[in-house]
Amino acid sequence: MAGWGNFLGGLMNKLPIQDRWERIRNRLDKLKKEEKNLLKGKYNEKKAKRLHAVRNNMSKCVKLLQHRS
Repeated sequence: MAGWGNFLGGLMNKLPIQDRWERIRNRLDKLKKEEKNLLKGKYNEKKAKRLHAVRNNMSKCVKLLQHRS
């Protein structure tokens, strides 16, 4: 079994796995782009609901990044 542990450990070191904070920053960037796209064009009820959800998610991401330890 030690062989599998060494193999998986070496594989994990080579994979570009993001840490938690990087994932949150990437999500925030994605949400900012989506917000920018939603503000273009005509405004309707469906866009308003999505914009509200996007802004709520952005707020949560910002809070997580501000309070990280």
